[in-house]
Amino acid sequence: MYGLGESSDLGAYSDCSLSQIRRGIEAYLKENPRSSVSFKSIVAHQNPIEQFDFLNTRFNKGSVDIVDHGDHYEVDVTREIKRSGRTVSGSFAMFNHEDTQVWTAFTAHGSDFFERGLGWVISKCEPHISEFYATSRDLETVLDMFSEAVDYNSKIIVTQAVAYSHREEGEISYKTRPYPEVFRAARDGGNYVDSVLFRSISEDEVNLEATITRDGTTKLSSGNVELFFNYLLEDYVSFAQEKAELFTNKERSRDTGDIQEIEVKFANPVFQSTKDNEDLIDALADLSRSSVTVYHKNPYAHISVLDFNDGSSCDVFVTDSKTVKIVPSYRGSTNFLMRISDKLYKDLDESAVELMGQESYGVEDFVGG
Repeated sequence: MYGLGESSDLGAYSDCSLSQIRRGIEAYLKENPRSSVSFKSIVAHQNPIEQFDFLNTRFNKGSVDIVDHGDHYEVDVTREIKRSGRTVSGSFAMFNHEDTQVWTAFTAHGSDFFERGLGWVISKCEPHISEFYATSRDLETVLDMFSEAVDYNSKIIVTQAVAYSHREEGEISYKTRPYPEVFRAARDGGNYVDSVLFRSISEDEVNLEATITRDGTTKLSSGNVELFFNYLLEDYVSFAQEKAELFTNKERSRDTGDIQEIEVKFANPVFQSTKDNEDLIDALADLSRSSVTVYHKNPYAHISVLDFNDGSSCDVFVTDSKTVKIVPSYRGSTNFLMRISDKLYKDLDESAVELMGQESYGVEDFVGG
């Protein structure tokens, strides 16, 4: 079950609860020190389990079987890869984070199933399910929060980091150093951190080894399973709920025509020339399953974006050197708006996002004190 092997002995329990699975994960990692458990957190605008089940009516060479275990769902996936003809099969657990639109799936099966089994199911349910994208500033804040919650004297040491410069190739660093140095070096170099593998150390003992990334993926390699679930994962998914709150139900009202404009504010002056406007156009044109129409690009930029997934559309304006305004149309899904926002983060600069005329959202609005 979930790739945890016989060591977890989950099949021996008629009541397969998340608590029992956590104990199974702990046993599995102790007996398989070179293995890990991978997690994928997503934003679901409709019940994802219903969407998963619907896949059985869409694909002949694949099946998705679902078992309700009360506090989580077991999802068994089998599919044939068209090009190679080989079969990918395995299972993952999926549960909802209470009082949020965020769900997390996890499995101990390897990267092949994680990408082509679990990942395939999620990708085929767009736009009803959305991946969320954290910023490198979000990742740093997660580690800040985790460090404070676990132990004031704990140390978090990064053993591997992947950083990107905007619109260029990534750089992998294996230099071991405290996490604030990693993020500070990225900012000073004009880069953003895409993922970090870190160890949390208290009194010279490693209490957690894990990976966090910008794309909703986390990984537990060793250590205290309860620390991972109760602190690191919960802190991490708070940013998914933040994005869900910010980008959901922002379409123009069909009754009143009222518009909810979204502002993307960059830390640096990104737009100072026509070439900078063209970089914005190129970034939006590179969005998958969409098209752009350019109305103006000099001296200001006005672009319309249409999403082929669900017919969503919006207008994008450059209003000053640090600001992009997004104006959703009568259809502007959460999935669509989140994809645009992430594209701007990655290709131009990291930014803060807020609604026009409203206070900006912060993680403190979604995490209890």
